[in-house]
Amino acid sequence: MLRAIESEWRFVRFFALLLTAALSFGSYRSAVRRAVAQALCFAAGEALPGYALFSALFAAVTTHIVAVSAASYGLSHLALEGVVRVFVVELLPLAAALFVAMRSGLAVLDHLAGLRAHGEPLAVGEAFLRIVLPGFIGNLFATLLLTLASSLIALLVAYLIVYGLTPWGIAGFSRLVGQVFDPVTLPGFLLKTVLFGLAVGAAPATVALDTPRRAAAGSEMRVMARLFLSLVLIEGASLIVLHL
Repeated sequence: MLRAIESEWRFVRFFALLLTAALSFGSYRSAVRRAVAQALCFAAGEALPGYALFSALFAAVTTHIVAVSAASYGLSHLALEGVVRVFVVELLPLAAALFVAMRSGLAVLDHLAGLRAHGEPLAVGEAFLRIVLPGFIGNLFATLLLTLASSLIALLVAYLIVYGLTPWGIAGFSRLVGQVFDPVTLPGFLLKTVLFGLAVGAAPATVALDTPRRAAAGSEMRVMARLFLSLVLIEGASLIVLHL
């Protein structure tokens, strides 16, 4: 029991170190800035076009299914609100976090595990700044970018599916979105997205704390299980807080 508590405390301290380094201007020397830029391009820039297309298609299918189902029960006036509340507020942040975790998160994890298996000290010094920190920042901002971009795309697609190309529905649609993203939901949505990004960014970086033998034995299942548990806890806490 004490060993498990000590292990979790090490993760907490390492996460605090990551966050402090990411917020410190002194961390961003020339080599670190290049590494961060490369991580951002890989994690966010390269993934954005494909994920945007996926979001648009998924939003179109989801909106159409919800609209048709609601119309069959005489609840057409609730269809669009249901899409925004469930699809945009709840599903898209989680989908973006899982996408980043499975794409760039696993790539960062494999890279760090390989270095750690060969004895590279990743938790301290220059290696931490040039290798571990860029991966954390890249995955964090990729989660934020993909969530916000896919949310805007989903809102646009939902409007087009329900109202078509006419501008006459903009006023009602804007009022509906404002009612959904009220002063409680909007900060909760943004906070949840940030927490998802922090979890996705920090989880692969924890391999830096492994011993070389443990890193060589494989870290993917252990790290990803911890990440999925973190995402579930964040989502569960968000649902509880927003629906109190």
